[in-house]
Amino acid sequence: HEFNAVAWATEDPAQHGKHLRAHSDKNRHQHAEYLKQVGEDSELHQEHIAWFKTLPLHLDLDGLRVVHACWDPKSLKVLDDHLDDQQCILSDAWPELARKDTPGYEAVETLIKGLEIPLPEGHEFFDKDGNRRDNIRTRWWWQKKGITYRDLAMVPAKAIQQIPHKPIPEHLMPGYEGDKPLFVGHYWLTGTPDLLTPHIACLDYSIAGGEVEPGQTPKLCAYRWDGEQELHSDRLIWVEGR
Repeated sequence: HEFNAVAWATEDPAQHGKHLRAHSDKNRHQHAEYLKQVGEDSELHQEHIAWFKTLPLHLDLDGLRVVHACWDPKSLKVLDDHLDDQQCILSDAWPELARKDTPGYEAVETLIKGLEIPLPEGHEFFDKDGNRRDNIRTRWWWQKKGITYRDLAMVPAKAIQQIPHKPIPEHLMPGYEGDKPLFVGHYWLTGTPDLLTPHIACLDYSIAGGEVEPGQTPKLCAYRWDGEQELHSDRLIWVEGR
């Protein structure tokens, strides 16, 4: 959301009067509540944008890693020359990273929105907003042979039958080596917090999501890390929302 907010508020140097994130009806709808609350182009809005630019895309610390959605070494390599030593986007790199169909844009999308892979030719589905999709967001942390597109697809429940049960080519899935614990967010999980793998914990349990699945309660979740290489589910802690 912060990346999109910066791109929305930043003029495109290559297109006079345009912005790095197009001010289309679809994009404005996604951004409308924030703009309403902050006041578009207000002093507060500009302060927010300046602060958003200081946020790192990821952290690779001595004992652990943090990224919003997906730790993908290939994408990280692409971004090497676009980030400063604090892993923040360089001021002159925003246009390239916000412009679709560039390697930098695809790399950022993977880190902050998750790994997407193309469906086999002829397959598609509709997302929760009714948009036609031929790519699926994946449970990229799974590392099992013979996994199918349907196994890994993160799509609305009503769309799952549209996803083929064909094995995914191994080169499309990065997995995670597990050489350090990794903490992610993004996925709006529900139920009792648990680990994704022994080395990966998602701490997003829909506290800001409003509505969740029937019978579920959104949770504000954290992990008490004490330097361990392998994570333990009993170190996840949370409070329930109302």
